[in-house]
Amino acid sequence: MTRAYGVLNDDPTAAQDPKRIATYLRAKRSWFVVDKEGVVRYARVTDPRNLVPNDEILEVLAKLK
Repeated sequence: MTRAYGVLNDDPTAAQDPKRIATYLRAKRSWFVVDKEGVVRYARVTDPRNLVPNDEILEVLAKLK
């Protein structure tokens, strides 16, 4: 799924970099809202230290009702 959604850290140079090896082949921090038909209605990828505000996701969910 991480490859399908484009959020896999699969840059092979990361495997050679001691500072980046911990992120190699790991998912980036990401959020997705998928509707009942399987359509992605919201996607957000952030820096590992950042979070998406709950109200942003709740707003997307409210629009789906």
